[in-house]
Amino acid sequence: MKILVTGASGLLGRSLMKFLAERSDLEVKGVAFSRAVPPLEKLDLTDESAVALFFARHSPDVVMHLAAERRPDVVDTALPKAQAINVDATQIIARSCAGRGAFLLLISTDYVFDGTSPPYYPDSPVHPLNAYGRMKLEAEYAAEVALSGAVRSSEGRSVGAVLRIPILYGPVESLEESSVTEVAFALKSSSPRKMEHWARRYPAHVDDVSSAILAVVDACRNGRCSYGPFPRFLLSGDHAYTKYEMAQIMAKALGLDARHIQPDPSPPSGAPRPRDCRMDTSLLESIGWCQKKEFESEIGGILRPFFF
Repeated sequence: MKILVTGASGLLGRSLMKFLAERSDLEVKGVAFSRAVPPLEKLDLTDESAVALFFARHSPDVVMHLAAERRPDVVDTALPKAQAINVDATQIIARSCAGRGAFLLLISTDYVFDGTSPPYYPDSPVHPLNAYGRMKLEAEYAAEVALSGAVRSSEGRSVGAVLRIPILYGPVESLEESSVTEVAFALKSSSPRKMEHWARRYPAHVDDVSSAILAVVDACRNGRCSYGPFPRFLLSGDHAYTKYEMAQIMAKALGLDARHIQPDPSPPSGAPRPRDCRMDTSLLESIGWCQKKEFESEIGGILRPFFF
């Protein structure tokens, strides 16, 4: 089976490429743009001709579309560029998948919900509060429409799927790479500061997300159950933390003093964030997925190289 991974140089992409490399039955191509270093290939996903040529050359059976501008505050300051990668590129890829009968796994976000009525389920009403959430929801719909023509020849199997995920953490190349590890900057100084203690987040390790991606693709393509033509799967970490609580856990894991950090009960500045987007993971668990990485036991090892 031939697999194409977009955004393969990113935090989640690196984990997924590692998981896929362990499968001898797979032929995997990873693409990136600004950080495309061999063996990854450089591909502009917003260039429909370039994407069509790549599909013609490699004929993927499955496309795992991870590439996105995921930072809400960056999205707000660069709306056209974010729209191009978050929505337009998704539509281009979905059209290519439909034309060649490839299965599309689209990564989306818990920010499609407004955070007022958790827990959320695959069929819960959506109401994104910021531009990033609206773009990812638009991308879901664009992919579903583009793939709708392939449903007739799918013999009842799903032609694609969405995996909505929370904020991620894992082996970062820099602390800025994840909004979770970015919190640790507060521990590099002893100057008094406040840390947001309002929104409840459910961080997931990238390895757990990678295993979920493989589980979804396997379940949908093998037709073990009927999930519909384009189902939504939800993944949340099993514990909630505010950023202030994350900072305290990080300090404990690193043996550092965090008394200079005080909780701030106000909503964060910048793009509006939902307060609590806990998502129900029952559908994922029904296909054999389970969370294996716990934030409190993993985060110290991830951060240690940046402190000692």
